[in-house]
Amino acid sequence: MSVTEMLAALTIAALGMGVAVPSISTMLSSWKLTCAARDLATELQRTRMEALARGANVGIQFENTLRGDRWRLYLDGGSRGIHAAEIAAGIDTPLSMTFDLSSRYPGVRFGVARAGAPRIPPATGSLAPTDDPIALGGSDIFSASPTGESSSGTLYLTDGGSMRAVTVFGATGRIRIWRYDGRSGQWRS
Repeated sequence: MSVTEMLAALTIAALGMGVAVPSISTMLSSWKLTCAARDLATELQRTRMEALARGANVGIQFENTLRGDRWRLYLDGGSRGIHAAEIAAGIDTPLSMTFDLSSRYPGVRFGVARAGAPRIPPATGSLAPTDDPIALGGSDIFSASPTGESSSGTLYLTDGGSMRAVTVFGATGRIRIWRYDGRSGQWRS
């Protein structure tokens, strides 16, 4: 093989890598978002199972802060359910270690993508990047009762460009993971 042939082969290989690297990067980003959404859905289901097994209210407190996004599972130590004030006072006690989203999935956070998105059907309207990504009826706590009922709402995850969402239907506890398709402008489950 001559030097010219070798240079031509290296040029073709470099061009191929230039095309493949961005698609691999996009694939990894999508994979991280999907895995984070699945972890979140699993934790919501675990919360319901813990409440049923313990015969007490169990909940997850979500934190969406500049320091990072995280969540932790708590057992109701009072008789009113899971409340931020009771967590702070030590009445509602932790059942798990804190799950730090950014250390497990770098680049993934609770949020709405830079371009925004429509709300998940049947809701109407649009989500803006400044909207609260933890939409649990005005609270950052997901609660499950010993009868199997739970909070309703949606949690939005983004890497800045793409989005996933986890929706929970309170009366049934059904959980659904959504992927936002930016090309069509629609959510898909």
